Amino acid sequence: MASKATISFLRSLQQKKFRLKERAFIVEGPKLVNELFHSDFKVLSVYALASWIPDSHISVPVEVISEKEMEQVSALQTPNKVLAVVALPDDNHRFTAPSAGLHLLVDQIQDPGNLGTIIRIADWFGFQSVICSLDTVDVFNPKVVQSTMGSIFRIPVIYDALPDVLVKNASGPKLPVYATLLEGKNMYHESLTENGYVLMGNESRGLNPMLLPFVNRAIKIPGPGQKGGKAESLNVAIAAGVVCAEFRRQFPL
Repeated sequence: MASKATISFLRSLQQKKFRLKERAFIVEGPKLVNELFHSDFKVLSVYALASWIPDSHISVPVEVISEKEMEQVSALQTPNKVLAVVALPDDNHRFTAPSAGLHLLVDQIQDPGNLGTIIRIADWFGFQSVICSLDTVDVFNPKVVQSTMGSIFRIPVIYDALPDVLVKNASGPKLPVYATLLEGKNMYHESLTENGYVLMGNESRGLNPMLLPFVNRAIKIPGPGQKGGKAESLNVAIAAGVVCAEFRRQFPL
C-alpha cells in the first residue's frame, strides 16, 4: 500500500516544476516500462499492480499498489498496470553542433501529442536527434512520454535556443537547413541531402520569423488535394512524417 506522501509525490511529477525540483519523471505502462529497463535511463522506483509481471529481471524493487492507488497517481484516463519513476538525464540542454546526419528542429511545439509523435517519427526514420526550442512543451511531460511509444529512450532530445543552434551551424559544420514554406520547392522534385536540419514550426503560427534567415533549402509538401481541397495546412506531426519519409526514401538507411 502506498503512503499518502508517496501518492502526493507521484502526482506532483505530472507538473514540470516538480519534475525539475525532484529531477525525476514518470513512465507508465508495461510496454514503455519494459523498454525503459533496456535503456540507459536510471530507474528510481517502480509501482505496480499485483498482476504485473515484468518481461525481464529487474534490479529495482517493485512496490505493489492497488488499482485505486494507481488511479490516483496515473496521468492516463485509463490507468495501466505499472508506473516507474525515472531520473531526469543531465545532458538534454547541452547542444553540440553535429557535423553530419539528419536532425529535426522543432520550434514552439505546444501540443504534447504532437511532440511525442515527432520524436517517434524521428526514431522511425533514423534521424540522429530532435532539437527543441526552449518554449517547446517539456519532453518529460507524461503525455509526451506516452505518445513517443518508447522512442524517447532511443533518440536524443535536446533543448536550446534555435537561433543559437543555427548560428553555430552557420559558423561551423554548415549543414543545409530545410523548412517547409509556402514559397518552397516541391520536395518530390528536389534532390535532398543526407545531412541537414529540418525545421518544423508551431502548430498555428508556423515557423518563428527569427529562424527564416537561416533557411537555405525551402521546400513544400505539394497540395491541396483533389477537386481543389481547402485544407489550409497539415498537422505538424503529420507534416514531419511526410518530410522525414522523403529524406529516408532518397537516402535509405
